[in-house]
Amino acid sequence: MASSATSTQRKRLSRAIAGRTIAGIVAFTVVFAVAFIAFDLFVKPQLSNFLYYDVFGGYESMPWYLYDTFTMPYLAIVGVLYAVGVFLFIRSGINRALSYFDLLYGSIEGILSKREGPIALPPELSETAQALNVVKAEGERSERAAKAAEERKNELVVYLAHDIKTPLTSIIGYLTLLEESPDLPVDVRARYTGITLAKAYRLEELLDEFFEITRYNLQTIPIERSRFDGALFVSQVIEEFYPLAEGRSLSLVFDGPDELPVFADAGRVARVLNNVLKNAVAYADAGTEVRVRTGLVVAPDGFVWWELTVTDRGRELSPEHLERIFEKFFRADAARGSDGGGAGLGLAIAREIARAHGGDIYATSDAGLTSFTVWIPQGPSVAK
Repeated sequence: MASSATSTQRKRLSRAIAGRTIAGIVAFTVVFAVAFIAFDLFVKPQLSNFLYYDVFGGYESMPWYLYDTFTMPYLAIVGVLYAVGVFLFIRSGINRALSYFDLLYGSIEGILSKREGPIALPPELSETAQALNVVKAEGERSERAAKAAEERKNELVVYLAHDIKTPLTSIIGYLTLLEESPDLPVDVRARYTGITLAKAYRLEELLDEFFEITRYNLQTIPIERSRFDGALFVSQVIEEFYPLAEGRSLSLVFDGPDELPVFADAGRVARVLNNVLKNAVAYADAGTEVRVRTGLVVAPDGFVWWELTVTDRGRELSPEHLERIFEKFFRADAARGSDGGGAGLGLAIAREIARAHGGDIYATSDAGLTSFTVWIPQGPSVAK
């Protein structure tokens, strides 16, 4: 499509420049011919008689054949004048073509310097003007999005810095109380110690999120693939969530084969599954199950994909929510200070890792049943 538009633009520009140049030459030729005929019929005879009789003294001083020889360059001069006129029109056409480059350069400079207003070019460059305006609009949109993301990032850094003080203050308070009250009953000391440990874990989570935000978008995600057992891999990731799931009366269910040879970056995919499972455990209704299904799927074209699906039952997500759920810094819970509240980077990072593999991640939600599905490409022969 771009090639077709470029070809159309080139043809239109060529027709415009050639048309104006040819029209100018034709008009000049007509005017020059009329002027030449008028000069030859009305001016030349009188001028010739004046020169022959009054300037050169007539036949007695210069015979006619000598005078004719003297005036022979007349037609050559006329031809040179005509050629000069045509040359000037051709040069004008070339200068006009070069002026379009100046206009394009000025338009690109306007985009780079963020000059306000749309790009305006002559009608012959309408397709180019449209393309440049699209580029300018995309650049402005990207800049606004980057600025908004940076502002949101800075805002979250401030929020997290504030939130870090809360568990830290509690930790200091309980540890001070334990130090200053050595005679506290064992059960009270155990309860205070448990609270302190929970606050320390929360502080660790906040610090991890803080460093994640400061590091986000500062480097690309490197992918180093290797072969491993995907079934064992998923089971190990699930095991890490048993304590958290038990705390919310959730059942973690693995649905997959006993063995599953896959080819991927195990560390990166573990992070994807970890982020998705963390989200599912946090938002699933208490007493329900979180199911993790995995397997190889063969597409109609024979290509093999590794599928990872995490499903939970809880609050239904709206279509608008699903459209934004993978955006960086987007959080489902508006209460930033909630214990389960995060920075809104987990699912965004999961999508970046999946796409770095050449795959993707999708979310669906229907009647409170929410599923996140990760697709990791395996190639046409991994299942053999």
